[in-house]
Amino acid sequence: MADGAAAERRWLLWPPLVFFLLTVAGPVVALVQQALSGEGNAFAESLRMEVFVDSVWRTLLLAAVVTVATVVVGTCYAFAIAVGPVWVKALLMGGLLISLWTSVMVRTIGWMLLELPTGALFWVLELLHLRSEPIDFYQSTAAMYPAMIAVMLPFAVLPVLASVIGFDREQLKAATVFGAGPLLTLGAVVLPAIRQAMISGGVLVFVMSLGFYVTPLLLGGPANMTMSGIINAQLNTANRADVGAAMSLLLVGGTVAIYLVADRLFKVSERWG
Repeated sequence: MADGAAAERRWLLWPPLVFFLLTVAGPVVALVQQALSGEGNAFAESLRMEVFVDSVWRTLLLAAVVTVATVVVGTCYAFAIAVGPVWVKALLMGGLLISLWTSVMVRTIGWMLLELPTGALFWVLELLHLRSEPIDFYQSTAAMYPAMIAVMLPFAVLPVLASVIGFDREQLKAATVFGAGPLLTLGAVVLPAIRQAMISGGVLVFVMSLGFYVTPLLLGGPANMTMSGIINAQLNTANRADVGAAMSLLLVGGTVAIYLVADRLFKVSERWG
């Protein structure tokens, strides 16, 4: 019986293994072949390109800022859903689900219409007699951040919300009995209980932000391209598929390395598992 159960378990491993080979290992092998197809060392050439090195730092900064801001906003959002009245919960959850169900491209175009020099934001400011000149905000570094935070928000809210809902409310009563105020209770009781969920959501947002393409490209413009934008330019503009493949592998390898370090430090895989 034990041998039969072991055989059944081995058969259950085949579907995810086949899926991994087709969707992950296969494309990575194709990228390696493409990167080695050029005449020179595409990896060394990529690292010598100043525009690519600049995009690496720009991408890391973007991901870090977006992660911190998204986790802070997402935690407040999760608290509002957990403790708010029914109509607030329905409104906030509805907005969160609509955000998840709506295409990133559609949401990014919405932010474009908001941030254009004479877009919706300018229209509101002009209506309030606060500004009469077009806004110089679109396709700038600052324009990327609010849109990225809005796109990434659900991925920070959901793990924190699950942790807040499962929080033992008796701890709050105990803190109140012992005379702890709201701020002390938040810092000493609530935040330590949900810290792991905040970290897990933050790691997910950071890793996803490293490879984000549409929102930074459309809102940041050609002067603020991230790594994914530079890779696309190598493939479609410079006609250097080998260099683009090498850059893609560097991005994938860096992302995996960051995740492994985060998992080692914060055990995020245990939380997701």
